[in-house]
Amino acid sequence: MWPKSLGKFSFFGKKEKLAIEMILKEANAATDTVKSLENVVIAASQGNWQDVNAASEGVSRLEEKVDLIHREAMVLVSEGAFFAGIREDILNLMEQIDNVADYSKDASRILAQFPIPNEVYRTIFSQDDPIMLIKKAEEAMSILIDGIKSLLSEPKQALKLAIQVERDEEEGDEIKAHIIRNIFFRKTELDVLTLLELKDFILWLDNVLDGIEDASDVIIIITAKSGV
Repeated sequence: MWPKSLGKFSFFGKKEKLAIEMILKEANAATDTVKSLENVVIAASQGNWQDVNAASEGVSRLEEKVDLIHREAMVLVSEGAFFAGIREDILNLMEQIDNVADYSKDASRILAQFPIPNEVYRTIFSQDDPIMLIKKAEEAMSILIDGIKSLLSEPKQALKLAIQVERDEEEGDEIKAHIIRNIFFRKTELDVLTLLELKDFILWLDNVLDGIEDASDVIIIITAKSGV
């Protein structure tokens, strides 16, 4: 629990509030990175692999933006923002958010590395479109951001939102499982490289959701330390 003289999050000073603002800036940039995956998938569904590569480069540029914000925020926290009881947790939260952007970049690169025939792509993803998984990640990121905002003044609400993120991740797991089953159901129609590429792409999209859940786990830890 917090020292009684400090109270809860609402008693944080200016430096702590600035750090939270930096974390939110990083989380918003990571959300943009996740959303940009939609452009990669749309181009792939149209069989336009030049656009797939261009969209993948766009994801990479957004991930680099997240890295810059991440380093700036880490310096701020390391220099003394937040008292020692949760400084490591705050650094861990930022690291998990940075991972979300990293995983998004990795997912886009997997899909861009080897052109897939349009008829194969449309057959595999005719019912379980990977955009469903991306949308679930976007939704989870939005909830996570609300949870981070609630840390300063409403830790109980932050806890509820963190738990909601975990539910979104579980729903994302179900979507992933359906897509993976569909890929392997048609394995006799696919060459090995295509099968592996599609499987790895979906698994990296799932990693994006896992990264968001990992960030929500840190919020749960922080709220637990507040005595919620």
